[in-house]
Amino acid sequence: QQVTVMSSPNVSQSGSTSKPSEGFTPFVAMCFTVNYIMGTGFLTLPWAFNSAGIVLSLITLGCVCLISDVSKDYILETMSRADALFRARSRSEGRNLASLSIHSAVDLVKLETGKIKSYGSTAASSDETAGLLTPPSGASSPHLVRSRKFEVVELCSMFLGDKGSSTYIFTLGLYMYGTLWAYTSVFANACSYALPLSKIFGVGVDDYLVYVAVFASVVVPLTCMELKEQVAVQVFLSLCRFLMVIVMVGSVSYAMHATTAQFDDQTSCHGSSLVNFSGLYKMLPIAVYANIFHHSIPGLSSPVADKSKLSMIFGSTFAFGMIAYGLIGGVVAWYFGDSIDQSANLNWVGYHAGTGAQTPEGNWTHKSWLTAAIAYFVVVFPATDVVSAFPLNGITLGNSLMGMWFGPDIRDYENDVNIVRYFRLMAAVPSIIGACFVRDLGFITAYTGITGFAIAFTFPALLNVNSKRACNRAGIDSATAYTKSFVSSDLFSYVVAIFGGILIVFVFGSLIYEETMKLSTK
Repeated sequence: QQVTVMSSPNVSQSGSTSKPSEGFTPFVAMCFTVNYIMGTGFLTLPWAFNSAGIVLSLITLGCVCLISDVSKDYILETMSRADALFRARSRSEGRNLASLSIHSAVDLVKLETGKIKSYGSTAASSDETAGLLTPPSGASSPHLVRSRKFEVVELCSMFLGDKGSSTYIFTLGLYMYGTLWAYTSVFANACSYALPLSKIFGVGVDDYLVYVAVFASVVVPLTCMELKEQVAVQVFLSLCRFLMVIVMVGSVSYAMHATTAQFDDQTSCHGSSLVNFSGLYKMLPIAVYANIFHHSIPGLSSPVADKSKLSMIFGSTFAFGMIAYGLIGGVVAWYFGDSIDQSANLNWVGYHAGTGAQTPEGNWTHKSWLTAAIAYFVVVFPATDVVSAFPLNGITLGNSLMGMWFGPDIRDYENDVNIVRYFRLMAAVPSIIGACFVRDLGFITAYTGITGFAIAFTFPALLNVNSKRACNRAGIDSATAYTKSFVSSDLFSYVVAIFGGILIVFVFGSLIYEETMKLSTK
């Protein structure tokens, strides 16, 4: 009996037709995505713009956003093809889709001499398989992401093999540890500037380390719990980020044309270079770090109601990011120049908008309430936000570490509270300890961004190529609703993969060279 493979977006996991499921609207989904990409990375963009030059940085940022947008479609395409392979397996065996494990799809894509290895039965010839898996003429529509969520690690197991999966987990681990490290640094730096305990109480303590301890006492217990943020919270945080972009750009733009000092005693723009290729290696990883959410695409896609709009939703986020990042990076870097802090929000500690008076110690007092509110909002909001972001990322990393350690047996241990807490502590604690010794946000994001090249460019491109080949060998149409002619081709995919590899070598080599030169001059 011939079984067809349909790709209607309204098919449930069991394969039966159903009404469209309720879920996130495009606006809510975009808010969630903005919250992922606009973490702490954008705070270092003005410093990076000043390092590489404003024009060169804008060009670099534009290229990174465009290529990131292409590679996000690679993930969506791969997820769609993985779903098609699972459905083909369920139909060929007459089994419920939900009853199949990831190993079923892995078996399906591991082809030997044109034959598909059957799951628990004798192998079927390629002709027989084509009859089972190929839809009748005119009955097919492009594959879509559906209700079954495929994590990127699973996709790597299916299409890149065990070595590819292990490499991805290692790379993701480095990236996530760096992200948690950056969150800790942002919180401690912001709070030590906004509320310097050593000055308030007149005690000789390192404010930064005190706030690291405070941060750890809050986020480590939260990481060991199961957290689910509500839609209202995520939308609120998104709106706060929009407001922060407006406030940062607006206050600096006003300061450029004001006749009196607005920030400390600065009365004019310090300016910045337009093109500085020697600083390009600093700009590249930060631009990627500020745009990467590719490892979270499966989780962000899952609750969206209309999955045919996923590419548009994520693409709109990149468009917003490019505009917001360009404004923040260019305007703030041009005004502050070499006096820009590596975490740009800290420059608002000295924001007074021409009000108040400066004490002999250099602090501003008696500022207007609106000015004080703006300064505290810009300085403190990123710190407040990372308290929420740290546990979510820590939980993700802890679960990934469990998956790497236990492999296919993870379901035997995932309900063991002690084991779960152990791995989440392994995710949270090392980053906090590291932040005690390295508090330089620019240094952290530079090295973290290196692994981001592989996560954002290399792995998605390779998944796109290999998933297409797997579908073609299995007799399934590889076209998806997210396929875009030339940029989805094998040739362009290889270009993106190689581009990511070249960036890794270039930036890492430049960072090592810079550190070597610093040591040689001491």
